[in-house]
Amino acid sequence: MGSPQQRHRVLAGMSRVRLLTVLGRSARPMGVRELAEAVDLHPNTVRQHLDQLVEAGLTVRDTAPPIGRGRPALRYAAEPGSDEQDPAPYRVLAGVLAEQLGRLPDSVGVAREAGERWGRALAHEATDPAPTINAIGRLVELLDAAGFAPEAPVADGRPIRLHHCPFGTLARDHGEVVCGVHLGLMRGALRELGAPFDALRLEPFVEPSLCLAHLGGRSGG
Repeated sequence: MGSPQQRHRVLAGMSRVRLLTVLGRSARPMGVRELAEAVDLHPNTVRQHLDQLVEAGLTVRDTAPPIGRGRPALRYAAEPGSDEQDPAPYRVLAGVLAEQLGRLPDSVGVAREAGERWGRALAHEATDPAPTINAIGRLVELLDAAGFAPEAPVADGRPIRLHHCPFGTLARDHGEVVCGVHLGLMRGALRELGAPFDALRLEPFVEPSLCLAHLGGRSGG
């Protein structure tokens, strides 16, 4: 069983939470391709998330009975007791906390600080200074694992396109707080990675399913 800190870090990624929820609701172990279809992710991405869930002690892995020739397929099941990580009650709690946080005099600043701690935790295992292009790639990977469905910039100076907000409804109700957390997340990740640039601003819902994350020179705030 992984440490509490490791489990919390693993569950900070919405894609891993979705996988754990699917496994917790399944009456039988599931294979990688079946899980990939259930959460609409590439099988290779699902394998990486499952490895982290297994290492954290939230999922168990075994091999299916062999059918014909070839290597037996791996199958996965939720560790007993991990079903309490169902995201529904956590979203309710997030709504309560976002509403309360919004009442603070400096709610946006506090939200960004919380998001920055989250981003640093997500990037903690990649602490070597990273070239600009590599830092962007790592940030996109972290955002993908967190459920933002990001699209990397096609050219320098262009924003990261976020095609999904894992807290979409909450962001529409408490935009300053939720978007502040998400902007802080990106800043924290980039600073932990040693990137020479920063996440400057987050432009929410420029289209119903599109937000833009603008990057640039290190900000002072």
